[in-house]
Amino acid sequence: MNQPVLRRDNLLKWPLQPNTWLYLFLSYPLLDYILKHWIPIPLVSSLWDEGVLFVLFMFTLFHMVGSNRSVPAMKVPLIAFIMLGLAHVVIDMPYLAANIEGFRAVYQYMLAFLIGFFLINHIEHAVNFMRFVAVIGAIAGLVGVAQVVIGVETPAGWTDASEQGLIRAFSFVISPNVLGSYMALIVPLTMGLVLYEHKKGMKGVWLLALIFTVGALLLSGSRGAWLALFGSVSILFVIIDRRLLIAGVAAAAAAVAFVPPVRIRILNLFSETYFDKSLQAGRLARWLNAYDYMRYDPFFGKGIGHYGGAVGARYFGTTYVDSYYFKTLAELGLIGIALFIWLMISLTRFMLKAWQTLYGTKEYWLVGGLLTGLLAVILHNGVENIFEVPFMNSYFWFFSGLLLAFPFLKKGDSHE
Repeated sequence: MNQPVLRRDNLLKWPLQPNTWLYLFLSYPLLDYILKHWIPIPLVSSLWDEGVLFVLFMFTLFHMVGSNRSVPAMKVPLIAFIMLGLAHVVIDMPYLAANIEGFRAVYQYMLAFLIGFFLINHIEHAVNFMRFVAVIGAIAGLVGVAQVVIGVETPAGWTDASEQGLIRAFSFVISPNVLGSYMALIVPLTMGLVLYEHKKGMKGVWLLALIFTVGALLLSGSRGAWLALFGSVSILFVIIDRRLLIAGVAAAAAAVAFVPPVRIRILNLFSETYFDKSLQAGRLARWLNAYDYMRYDPFFGKGIGHYGGAVGARYFGTTYVDSYYFKTLAELGLIGIALFIWLMISLTRFMLKAWQTLYGTKEYWLVGGLLTGLLAVILHNGVENIFEVPFMNSYFWFFSGLLLAFPFLKKGDSHE
């Protein structure tokens, strides 16, 4: 007799639970694709992510009151970087609309850092969120692999003339390079779950997910993502045991030697033709142009949202720079890029410190996998505008905050 009442109570409580909104937020890449391509709803399809982020931030503000957690010293470069962005908004008043949108594109998803740092209290919840993101990533990987298997045509512009016939996976994130960065984040996280789980059945599930995600990473053809993941893995191997670096180099060499898409893309990278084309109208040319724009105002740059990204393309017709660091250099000048690099270095240092406090616990390898993926995103921003992709920006800041929160998280079951 009481069961329907309990069910109604649960339905009423469901929207009031932070975890409900967190799962919506963490389903970002898949849910965003569904809402924009399968069931487009006016306003909802374009603003759902901002709405969910706002609700989660309200929950976070409530949890911050009386919290015993304090953001590490990285808050100094973070606040300085934010203040510089605000200054850019008000200085160039004739282009206020572009400035505001440029500011939003750079800073909005940094709110996810506070959500990850303050909103989660239990290790079990944190691990479940990581599992959920790994499942979404595995689905993306499976779709990407399936695209190559059935021969789905790669979107125009994603292959060079010398690579005709090469099919690149792009899954439901549209871009092969974004898929590569996405998988560079998910692959080490999934490997961490393989090492974390004790039940053979669950290990098998994550091993299957690992096959899908590694396959999608390779088939994305994203050289930047491959090199970024190799770099981040190498950093962690050096910290854990330098002998592991030999195994990492051997695995990378084997991939180049025996996986045709990898071999083709890597060898093409070192060809004279690729270098000439890149210098004329490719990535190198865009980097040099960004540097030239910075030279006109070395300290403060061209202005936030004015060059090298989606906002610059929409308002001023500029092209993508294909490097978030060069984009920042062109828009925010030497002061802006210095603050941003300081922020990334500080964040990396404190994430490493938080991870090392877990040594000897069963979460050590899991969080190490997450850290590896986050470092890969930082490195990949050097050759792609990865932070221009809302779900990648959101994931990065949320999981950075969550990783720093791990030393504060409680153990034991929780039904909050």
